[in-house]
Amino acid sequence: MSLLRTISLRTLLAAAVLATAGIAGHADAAAPTEAVLRDKAIVTGDAVTLGDLFINAGDHASMLVSRAPAPGSRAAINATHVASATRAAGMLWPNHERYTHLIVNRDGTQVPAGVVTSTLANTIARAEAANTPFDVSYTLSLDADPKAMFVAKGNAPEVIVKDLSFDARSGLFSARITTPAHGAAIQRVTGRAKQTREVPVVASSVARGEVLDRDMLTLINMEVNRIAPGTALEIDDLVGKTPRTALRVGQPIRTKDMRLPVAVAKDARVTITFELPGMVLTAQGRALEDAPMGGIVRVINTRSHRTVHARVTGPDRVVIEGGTQMQVAGTPTN
Repeated sequence: MSLLRTISLRTLLAAAVLATAGIAGHADAAAPTEAVLRDKAIVTGDAVTLGDLFINAGDHASMLVSRAPAPGSRAAINATHVASATRAAGMLWPNHERYTHLIVNRDGTQVPAGVVTSTLANTIARAEAANTPFDVSYTLSLDADPKAMFVAKGNAPEVIVKDLSFDARSGLFSARITTPAHGAAIQRVTGRAKQTREVPVVASSVARGEVLDRDMLTLINMEVNRIAPGTALEIDDLVGKTPRTALRVGQPIRTKDMRLPVAVAKDARVTITFELPGMVLTAQGRALEDAPMGGIVRVINTRSHRTVHARVTGPDRVVIEGGTQMQVAGTPTN
């Protein structure tokens, strides 16, 4: 009887040891992983995940914690909220440092200052298009540099203009600007916009009598109210013409200072031609003025000393057109 009791007691003890070992093994398997915080949290997308905050998030790295701040800015996430997110993922963040908040930085692409001013200028130009008789643009000067603006990483820099106010007489404007990024700040900018347009000028000095071609010309922006009346406004107005006086680099060109190239120069000897049915009469003469190709020039017949008006047809060649009374004593030719 004593032996049976001993065996039973040993059996019960063995069963208890095995049961305790099983419970301990189960507890070890279920122990949560301790989350290791990153030194610095930087995100690029619209959401903050466990992987953004902890080095060893593993399969739970993509688990959402909170919305990310706007590009180029930072936000503070409540530490209690972070701890709840880790527990939901089966992890443990003991927060030994006793943080109250975790700081998250959002990476982004900065919008260049030139994009800001060009967007404002284009917006003003579109708003004023109906009030301008010719193609103009606007050059801006801001009262103060705007704060840095960012768009999401990988997106093209872009500015949105809101509530534009522009006074065409003074050039003063104000507007609110922002970017397409979610949560982007809106800021107010003010300044002055000057109406400008492109004007052709020579890229290098041009001497009197040189014939202009496109490669000799370039365009500069000028304030509209500084462009003198009679200034050439298009490159096509100048190509193929020659200046009456030398042209300086970057100097606007007056149309009255340009002319077609001289085909017949003043005092030059010219051949005068007059066509009649069945014959052509020619004579020698002297030009009384400069004239371009196709222009009308006064010519004196060197034999008869009579003056006629003739059209220039080539270098030192003129023709008296039909219907004009012949006033030359010339030699008929067949």
